[in-house]
Amino acid sequence: MKSYAFVCKVSNIKYSLIANFKKNKILYIVSLFLVFLGFLTGIFVAIKSGITLSTLSDYNLCVYSSSQLSSFSYFFTRLISYTSFLVILSICSFTIYFLPVGFILIAYRTYLAGFNCCLLFLLFGVSGAITSILIILPFQLIITFIFITYFVLMINRTEQKRKFGSCDISFKKSLCWFFVFLTILNLIETILLIFLNAAVIFSL
Repeated sequence: MKSYAFVCKVSNIKYSLIANFKKNKILYIVSLFLVFLGFLTGIFVAIKSGITLSTLSDYNLCVYSSSQLSSFSYFFTRLISYTSFLVILSICSFTIYFLPVGFILIAYRTYLAGFNCCLLFLLFGVSGAITSILIILPFQLIITFIFITYFVLMINRTEQKRKFGSCDISFKKSLCWFFVFLTILNLIETILLIFLNAAVIFSL
């Protein structure tokens, strides 16, 4: 019975996600376009920046040294960043006038992802490329998709409240669940960076 209930619950979640995508196709298409544009812009800026290992401190980018990137303290830095971003997206969803701000911020995060991944490659060569492609980039893409899904969900919540005066989407539960998902991903990414960082692998 428990296994059957679990299968039903998974099916309901799958159905809800598919229904959500169909209902909000335009929002997802716009978001993905901005994500793609932001990512390419980040790569282009990183290539043109001329940053080297010797000039990292000049740009306040010392965190991209292999020792700091693979530090567990970086987990808390990302945790604060993800939490703040969820709160900001929530605020942006409250009114139609702030919606563009939310989409721009999502694009900016992917700009940073493209910039950071390209920067690691430029600074550390093959080891940086491996770290970016195998660990950082996949996790950042998943996290970006979670942010987009959360933002669209909050937009739907605002629309329902405006039309009907109430909605079946709980703000507190949604915020808590997405926070938990992001924290788990953040923890896994941190562990992988510590134990499977390319610089560490090449030193074995």
